[in-house]
Amino acid sequence: MRQAIKIIGALALVGLLASGCNSTDTLAPIPGDGAPVDDQASAPLLGDPGQPAGTAPATPALAAPATASPTLTSLPAGQVRGQIRFMPVIGAPVNAVTPLSRQLAVEARNRGLAILSASAPGGDHVLKGYFSAETFNGQTTVFYVWDILDPSGARLHRIQGQEAFPGSAGDPWASVPANVMERIATRSIDEYANWRGL
Repeated sequence: MRQAIKIIGALALVGLLASGCNSTDTLAPIPGDGAPVDDQASAPLLGDPGQPAGTAPATPALAAPATASPTLTSLPAGQVRGQIRFMPVIGAPVNAVTPLSRQLAVEARNRGLAILSASAPGGDHVLKGYFSAETFNGQTTVFYVWDILDPSGARLHRIQGQEAFPGSAGDPWASVPANVMERIATRSIDEYANWRGL
């Protein structure tokens, strides 16, 4: 039975990824490009400084103020082991992205990774996340995929996994507790750091 659940969930995630990879019209705009954001389609992962993580901005443009630093996680210069950017997460609502975003920032800082604003140039890698949630037989599973891209957008590596927990609701995302998203964030940064050899 569990194998059937995993297969169904994997097929759903593959379908989500296939639809997202074949067209760019479902992607949220890059923060700072001036385009409006549709909070229902995707939620911003890490906002600019002064913006609570995972919340919608008051104005359509997500650009940081001109005086704001492009680095969201500030680390002493000798402790920075890398710089990464996150694109808006696809498939997860803001209430799930908020704890994910906060924990990603904590874990990145612990690993010596500075998180740049999505609109900032440079950085070592760009992480683009795809999420889905399915409920079956009283259990909810969150599936996640991170594509690790170079600054030009070429995919270098993929991290994927799932987190299951007891509980269900009509909308699977309604039953996802913050600690599940935090565990996904911790595991994601661990896998990224291991891939990089940090």
